[in-house]
Amino acid sequence: MSALELATIAAIVVLLVLSALFSGAETAFTGASRAFITRRARSGDVRAGRLAALRERKDRLIAALLVGNNLVNTTATALAAGLLIAWFGEEGVLYASIAMTVTLVLVSEVLPKTWAIQHPDQAALRATPLLAVVNRVFGPPASAANAVVRMILARFGVRVGGERGQTEEELMGAIALHGEGEETPAEAAAAVEERRMLRGVLALDDLTVADVMTHRSRIEALDADAGPEAIAARLVATRHSWLPLWRDGGRDLLGVVETRAALRALAAAKGDAAALDLRRLMEPSPLVPETRPLLDQLQAFRRSRRHLAVVVDEYGQIEGLVTLHDLIEVVVGEITEAGEQILADAVRGAGEVEVPGETRVRDLNRELDWALPEDEAMTVAGLLMAAAQGMPKRGEAVEIAGYRLAAADVRGRRIARVRIVAPRAEAGAG
Repeated sequence: MSALELATIAAIVVLLVLSALFSGAETAFTGASRAFITRRARSGDVRAGRLAALRERKDRLIAALLVGNNLVNTTATALAAGLLIAWFGEEGVLYASIAMTVTLVLVSEVLPKTWAIQHPDQAALRATPLLAVVNRVFGPPASAANAVVRMILARFGVRVGGERGQTEEELMGAIALHGEGEETPAEAAAAVEERRMLRGVLALDDLTVADVMTHRSRIEALDADAGPEAIAARLVATRHSWLPLWRDGGRDLLGVVETRAALRALAAAKGDAAALDLRRLMEPSPLVPETRPLLDQLQAFRRSRRHLAVVVDEYGQIEGLVTLHDLIEVVVGEITEAGEQILADAVRGAGEVEVPGETRVRDLNRELDWALPEDEAMTVAGLLMAAAQGMPKRGEAVEIAGYRLAAADVRGRRIARVRIVAPRAEAGAG
């Protein structure tokens, strides 16, 4: 074998290695997590910083990799064809085509891409120097190619923009996959709770205060029209730090009273409830519209000394009460007092539950890992009425998203309790 033939074989091997590096680097670059790269770059990782800069012109780098990869593949194939023609004559073209196709597919495509896709983040960091060189060498022709492609696509009305940001739906999908494949029951349970919390964080910008507030009918408040003894008894019995002070059944809001300050004043008056002047103790009540997003309200609570606000509608009428506690529960789930159970009033069975009508759909989904629709009504009673298109009779049932909801107890114009059967339980019963 002559020196020229040996040099040709060596050149083909080098070109195949370069092709494998180009293919693996491309797969790692496109598969690397944007969040991982950004986090590493902010922590001071030089390679991650360079990689983040390269992602700013992702289209240019991908085109440069394709130019480089096609160049080495074409050159390697041409060298192999010339070598095999010298050995076997005209049949060498066929041999070169078969040999290079198999070699390029296995060695330069499948093998490096399979390895890179298994560890895209680390592989992308290791390939950063190569990517920088490729971008510098083949970047200019790649930019020209991209310009031509944009012109062609523009003829068909297709606009090519920059790198697409991650949508909330994609984030929710990533959250749904978080913790999949955990081996131990403890790890699986922890992953479920982490998924709930992550979904709760995203929900802060989607929900409004109306979605989490305590409705006016359930607010614990001080009635200025009540007798002194009744007011004192309410102050002693309450668990809340602040209570609204109103008149006329809540139609006239006077302000809010700090419970501890009122109790200190009551003690200073030696328990004489008649000497307690709540108007001197009350403070102006923060009012918020029912349409305010929870994230905005959370920021307002951070700036305020009081973590309570009265929710009003567009006419200024009191709709409910929202607290920092309510917002925290969106993320971490229902927070109970000592000895209290989540969904304490629920009667549970195999795949079914009976709950008070005012139970929030979101709380039920979170606690039982159900998927009842949350955009149609805040409470299960409201969900049942929306599906029934009116006030259902006792025992009347409707099906919503595969769940069977029935009015277990109806009192006047209010659905007191709702029985819900999950789809799996119904399938098992059938």
